[in-house]
Amino acid sequence: MGPARMPLPILTERLALRPYDPDDVAQIHTVLYGDPAAMRLLGGPLDVHGARAAVERYIAQLRREGYSFAPVIERETGLIAGEAGLYPFAGGGPDVELGYALGPAFWGRGYATEAGRALLAEAFGPLGVDRVVAVTREENTGSRHVLAKLGFIPAGRRHAWGFEQLYFVRERRRDDAPAATI
Repeated sequence: MGPARMPLPILTERLALRPYDPDDVAQIHTVLYGDPAAMRLLGGPLDVHGARAAVERYIAQLRREGYSFAPVIERETGLIAGEAGLYPFAGGGPDVELGYALGPAFWGRGYATEAGRALLAEAFGPLGVDRVVAVTREENTGSRHVLAKLGFIPAGRRHAWGFEQLYFVRERRRDDAPAATI
């Protein structure tokens, strides 16, 4: 990607995505990284040191690339519900990948779809991307459902994030418009 930057915070009706801060480590570890159910299909839970390393990577990536994972914050409560973002495709190549992961207490509320829509608007708007990809484990039916709602099309399999995964593609469409903040 070029010099464009993902404008943060990104606000939706119910969520805010803002840059990670080192002070987020304890909460994101409790909600997501340290939770065996949340991390079951993502390689297993991390200890607090692993969570800190992930947050530090995302902070550095935002500085370097202009886009990264961000904490997904429930606006009504101020709680971190998980994370979502754009990043270089883990399977290699020039593509930008959409990813999201929420803690189990926040599953089933439509937050992944809401965050994904906002991130796609940023990718196709300010970032100037023409194509976004995503991967998910075959058994992750919830994530496959989110990707379908976001307009992603199955495009085979790719090795990414240490696993053979289903690969999805979402091309820019004429009706894609830059995100509006609320």
